[in-house]
Amino acid sequence: MTDLATRMPGEPPVARLRVHNDAEEPLELSVEPWGSDHWLHPGETALVWTVGSTDAESPWSGTTHGDEPFEVSHHGRGIQVHCNGVRAHVTDPDGVVLECGHQRPETPAR
Repeated sequence: MTDLATRMPGEPPVARLRVHNDAEEPLELSVEPWGSDHWLHPGETALVWTVGSTDAESPWSGTTHGDEPFEVSHHGRGIQVHCNGVRAHVTDPDGVVLECGHQRPETPAR
């Protein structure tokens, strides 16, 4: 997978967003439109990756702005990242995929 700066012609664009938990409590990182949740302990970082389309007018088909691969909103216990590409995944800084439910507390805060 290549990023936006180094992709070859015909390769889909790839964007990544770094998320770091500076709080003293776990942070819920939810990724839409897939509804996956990933929990970061204080001091932890995750990267959200999305892959755009190569055959669309806009590579980021889920947005009203063709140059915006992500939309981010804050809620009481965490953040929601809406990925505007055709697929997405979450990794740690070393590239290890974090599955849905990563470090989810037994009783998530409401």
